[in-house]
Amino acid sequence: MYEISYSPLMPPMCFVVAILFGAIIAFRWRRTGLALVLASAMLLYACCTHVVADRLLAAVESTLPPASPGALVNAQAIAVLGGDIYAGRRAGGVPDDVGLHTLARLRLAARLYRAHPLPILVTGAVTGRTHESAAALIARALQEDYGIKATWVEDRATTTFENGTYSAAIFKANNISRVIIVTEAWHLPRAVWSFAHAGMTAIPAPAERIHLGAYPNWREFLPDYSSFARSFFALHELLGLTYYRYRYGPVTTAQ
Repeated sequence: MYEISYSPLMPPMCFVVAILFGAIIAFRWRRTGLALVLASAMLLYACCTHVVADRLLAAVESTLPPASPGALVNAQAIAVLGGDIYAGRRAGGVPDDVGLHTLARLRLAARLYRAHPLPILVTGAVTGRTHESAAALIARALQEDYGIKATWVEDRATTTFENGTYSAAIFKANNISRVIIVTEAWHLPRAVWSFAHAGMTAIPAPAERIHLGAYPNWREFLPDYSSFARSFFALHELLGLTYYRYRYGPVTTAQ
């Protein structure tokens, strides 16, 4: 499932494939092929603009209301989900390391720990070409960069759903039920759902959210690479949460 969710089948990457496919079939079915090329190009352009990307992210983030300060005070632990990882090269002596999204989660986790000194669980398995698990890398970065020692290292989870399932098993074994979930605002709805499905009272971390202006300016209609990435994250989360609800059923634990 991990390979599919980051494959060319996922929007907006699938629009690039559709453009190529449309150009090929246009040699045989000209109108159909050109129509597919035009429609896919327009959708791809839209996903590369701030005006679309930011609103997609805002739509994802709005599905989960922010946690109240009282909820954070009553939490029993902090769970930090693994994100992107840079694969090192053993032959060249370059170790694996955490990526930019994971660094953002680490910074938020450290800030939360300073305000609420709770035990920390880090979760994430070995993915792609890495040699160390995301959880191990996060635990090391927390210790070396922030002087915070992770209490538990969960290194089996390869998906957000597994983050919740495997982490919940550790928390339940330690009589913990109220957990702050640390990740980006656009990832929080699916992460909170996964932990709640596993029986946790999942409290979303106060991650920074998208703030939309009253009216878009003309620059927001110009394409750029960062908007493509944000559109991907937003669509990935919308489709992922829909799939989770269909695949695993509704959450029965009260929030």
